[in-house]
Amino acid sequence: MEEARVQQAEQLKELMRTLNRKFRKYMVAQTVGCGLTVPQLHLMQELLQNPGITLGDLSARLGLAKSTVSGIVDRLEKQGKVVRRRNENDRRIVHIDLSSQVVELGQNLSLMKTNYPVELLAEMSESEITGLLTGLEKLNRLMDSGTTEAKKDEDL
Repeated sequence: MEEARVQQAEQLKELMRTLNRKFRKYMVAQTVGCGLTVPQLHLMQELLQNPGITLGDLSARLGLAKSTVSGIVDRLEKQGKVVRRRNENDRRIVHIDLSSQVVELGQNLSLMKTNYPVELLAEMSESEITGLLTGLEKLNRLMDSGTTEAKKDEDL
């Protein structure tokens, strides 16, 4: 591999890690008074976007083990922030929803996640924003299509 490409890949990796860390730090600072952990906030955001999701689907969307998600749901249920309801056709299936008292909090979280990037983009020119979005969209497409190594493994 070309040395310059390796350095660029390292820089990209570090930038992605740093951006994620800064975004999480911002969200924690914004929600410090509501008494929720970051995983609880992520779970509640998923419930806002996917009301009635099952534990298994929620686990997959969050990238966490079912037991971990179940524990988070248990704690939020005890606090009255989420409710579980059994599927009428199959009692083994449990759907999870935000309780009515926290739907507004979830909507506020969604706004916070949007407002922060809006503030940041206001400091950039239109051409910088266009370049950034174009590059990230292309990177996303490349990641969706898989790496060349992964494709080689599939062919074997």
